[in-house]
Amino acid sequence: MTGKFAVITAVLLLALIIAATGCPPPVELAPADFYKGKTVDLTTTSSAGNFNDLSTRIIATYLGEDTGANVIVSTRKGASGLEGINYVYKARPDGLTLGTVTSAKFVANKILDEPAAVYEIDELSYIMSVDRQMYYFLVSPEGPYQSVADLQAGQELKIGGSTPSGPSALGSLTVIRLLGLDAKVVTGIGSESERALAVKRGEVIGYCMLMPSARASVEAGMVKPMFVLATQRDPLNPEVPAITELVNLTGQDLDLVELWNTTFVTSNLLFAPPGVPEDRLAYLRDLADRWTQDEAFRQKINQAAGYDIQIYLTGDEVTQNIMDTVATLDQFQAIFSDLIEKYRA
Repeated sequence: MTGKFAVITAVLLLALIIAATGCPPPVELAPADFYKGKTVDLTTTSSAGNFNDLSTRIIATYLGEDTGANVIVSTRKGASGLEGINYVYKARPDGLTLGTVTSAKFVANKILDEPAAVYEIDELSYIMSVDRQMYYFLVSPEGPYQSVADLQAGQELKIGGSTPSGPSALGSLTVIRLLGLDAKVVTGIGSESERALAVKRGEVIGYCMLMPSARASVEAGMVKPMFVLATQRDPLNPEVPAITELVNLTGQDLDLVELWNTTFVTSNLLFAPPGVPEDRLAYLRDLADRWTQDEAFRQKINQAAGYDIQIYLTGDEVTQNIMDTVATLDQFQAIFSDLIEKYRA
């Protein structure tokens, strides 16, 4: 009787729902069926034409083909990408709003406790990460600062930066601390080419930058890399030493370099709002894993970058990196707050 009673109760409940709403309750679709015919809003936080924008559009093509969805790429790059990150963070968590963001700035906003950053990095849903670009310290090929010892012997040095909270300025602050320099970081030197020109003119003695962004200035002989801000050499430029090869670092200083090794490297993150259903998130991650193993996909990404990208991280790997960073967030917030107070001009 119990089984019959349960069936009768379920039928009656279904009848009541249909009577009240005029339609049967919705059936939860499998992710592969859910996306078919839907519109996906894929927001990029980067300027049109750069690598992060181009790789986002490649991802959009594959996402549309594999899901049957209409993927629309929109650009929200206001406030150095904050507009786009906040937009995705606050979006409905149905898996139809996704975003891409440059990882270094994304994390820097939280380490510097940027008040306009309403998102929480440990709440977002991560799908994949493309590339891993390290930051280099660049100096003049003919200037007086050709070694770490030269830098440490200098007085009242000026090092270039972009926005006060940008990775270039934070990298320069990190270099000052790790090498114990008598220096200040001068911000407001907007583009990489302007920073290279400032080095050539002797207005600053160097700056931190990604090698792909600085390559034209390096090839023109305006600047050269002294070291990479990491615990190991960059496979793309193995002739350039890591900073840990040139100076002995321990404790918090070594922790700081590890931060640049894992989190402040620049990669293009594909992410979704908090609370996306687990099956849809797993579906998107599985698609992303397939793309990174597809030779045609990798060739298109390499063409957009202008070099062979070797590193792709899964959603689980990105999530672990983020959680590791969050666990030490207070420590790094204190470090950078102190550095900004002491060494930013």
